[in-house]
Amino acid sequence: MGKPARPSFPVRSVSRRLEDPVIDLTSLFLHVLAAIGLVAGGLAQVMAGSRLRTAESGSELLAWTRFTRTAGWLVAASAALSLLTGGHLAGAVWGGEAGGFANPFITLGLVGLIVLVPIGPAVGERRFRRLAEAAAELGESTASERLHRAARSPALWGPVHSLVGVGVGQVALMVYKPGWLVGALVLVLTFAAGWVAGSAVAARSAPAAHG
Repeated sequence: MGKPARPSFPVRSVSRRLEDPVIDLTSLFLHVLAAIGLVAGGLAQVMAGSRLRTAESGSELLAWTRFTRTAGWLVAASAALSLLTGGHLAGAVWGGEAGGFANPFITLGLVGLIVLVPIGPAVGERRFRRLAEAAAELGESTASERLHRAARSPALWGPVHSLVGVGVGQVALMVYKPGWLVGALVLVLTFAAGWVAGSAVAARSAPAAHG
């Protein structure tokens, strides 16, 4: 009698069982880190704005404008990382039988990152660039009232504050995992609340800074 055949185990399936948890947990860790970076970058811009709006000289305006724009890169990098890791998690972890994008919190989260996050930089970046160029020409000289008005413009700070709103909305989707309607309302309302708050703060700062 020959020896009984040994059961064969596919090497690939064993290796995937060993590797997938590490990959998936790393993706989840980076995804959470991206959400933190999204909110933190927006908050850094908001806090820098309080100093930028009260800056007196061109050099002060330039320094705080550069800082605010740099924090914007953290928002952009966090959004890109969230898209990449979210795409992996949608397929490998949160997919289920219907597929990951059948889950409202996944699809709406991606829509928020692709549609809402770029609005703030697209609108605000041009104004920041013009503000930085004008401030660089002044140097240590006192900024003009026209430049102060540009630094305090609600049209500048509404888009900046909207990034914080989008970040909070993204975290709410991750935690509560609402349905389609509630999830869409969460994204729109947090985005709008951030925009309105930024515009209101900028409008109130005008008389306080240079009344």
